[in-house]
Amino acid sequence: MKPYHIDRTALEHFCTHVFIALGLSEEEAVDSSEILVSADARGIASHGVARLWRYENGLRLGIMSGGIQPTILRETPISLVLDANGAMGMSLSRKTMDQVIEKAKVSGVGFASIRNSNHFGIAGYYSEMAARSDMIGIAMTNTAALGVPTFG
Repeated sequence: MKPYHIDRTALEHFCTHVFIALGLSEEEAVDSSEILVSADARGIASHGVARLWRYENGLRLGIMSGGIQPTILRETPISLVLDANGAMGMSLSRKTMDQVIEKAKVSGVGFASIRNSNHFGIAGYYSEMAARSDMIGIAMTNTAALGVPTFG
């Protein structure tokens, strides 16, 4: 199969339009599209635009929702705990990482935990956000038991 190239900006615009048509706000759609396309640009196709159909399915079935505001369950000068209330994970995670970075600039460290969210894309996207601010960032998530452990 011959490789082909798709213009990154065009692909982000396409994904943004799909997400808006599915009910996401423009900000959520732009964030989510950037994160999906970033995955493909890094060669992580498993978390890229190929997942768009899963988001479409989840949004149509009500498994995830757009336009939902998280609930702040707890906040300190260095930490933040949010309930996503079923929101899309990518845009919320980007906004939360922005908040964590600001907390770390003031206090030297920042942490966040988000519950009741959905797929957040590639974890490296959020770590890279911290790196661009001259910080170390670690991003993690949980998932359903979908596979056999290594050597298991």
